[in-house]
Amino acid sequence: MYIYTVKKFFFYTTLLLILAGTSSCIVKAPKYTTIEKVLALQLGMNQEQVHTALGIPPYNFILKTDSETVLLYKFRVADRTTVPLFLKEANGKKVRGRYTNLLITYDKNLLVKKMSSCSDCDETIISEKRLDINKVITLITVTAPLVLVYLGIKIGTQ
Repeated sequence: MYIYTVKKFFFYTTLLLILAGTSSCIVKAPKYTTIEKVLALQLGMNQEQVHTALGIPPYNFILKTDSETVLLYKFRVADRTTVPLFLKEANGKKVRGRYTNLLITYDKNLLVKKMSSCSDCDETIISEKRLDINKVITLITVTAPLVLVYLGIKIGTQ
């Protein structure tokens, strides 16, 4: 009975430590679309067509007057990574770049009247938690002895 309780304790402790270690990898970021979807937009589209074409709702409300409404959407530009020595016009691997703001101005009938992008008009707070190597090492140094003790108890009872 005592061995079963110790095994159960070590199992739940190990599970808790693993969950605590992986929870630091959570990223909070806005919903965004791609540059290809933004380029498919056309003047004169209605608000519903824009939402469908972009695949996301507006990120923020900027302005509403009697004659127009301005909504903010987010998209990410496409960057590339490559070794500087081999830098050419179109080589490298495509990666997601920075967030960019898309301001769409609708007229009073909710038809697109104007589109513009702006990277400085809205400071989006994006809290990204990257994998911290120190936390990983701590997780391993705490979890490994527990696993070894658990395996020792398991082997000792057989």
